[in-house]
Amino acid sequence: MKLPSKVDWGYLGLSLLLAAITFGYLNQKIHEKAAPQDPSYKLIKLTAKTVPIRVRIASAPPEGYRLIQERITVNPDKVTVIGPEALLEQASFAETAIVDISQTTHKVTKSLPLESVAGVHLGGEPFIVAVTVPIDKLEETH
Repeated sequence: MKLPSKVDWGYLGLSLLLAAITFGYLNQKIHEKAAPQDPSYKLIKLTAKTVPIRVRIASAPPEGYRLIQERITVNPDKVTVIGPEALLEQASFAETAIVDISQTTHKVTKSLPLESVAGVHLGGEPFIVAVTVPIDKLEETH
């Protein structure tokens, strides 16, 4: 087996250097195309986000009764939503269907579907949560 001459080593080194430069250049170009500068790619890129659930109350209880807002419970209290990244970036909560308490005079528990996340209506099978809305009778003062 014959070893390369000095002239051959020079050509081999130059070839290796040019191959490394070409690889670096092409690798950079490939990565530039993989990360588009146009933000519209977020409309098709799916992402997942876990958000708390907010209960939508449509009315006030009857006269003489009050809603105890801080004691409203939702089970589960969070949901993971999958959707376009552009829509979920600003999502801070999911919303239930509207609860009408205009005729309610006691604590009520209902099964409600989630209807929207970040203002976007949810499609497909409804995700159902258990919502408890506490209503108390106001004390009469004489």
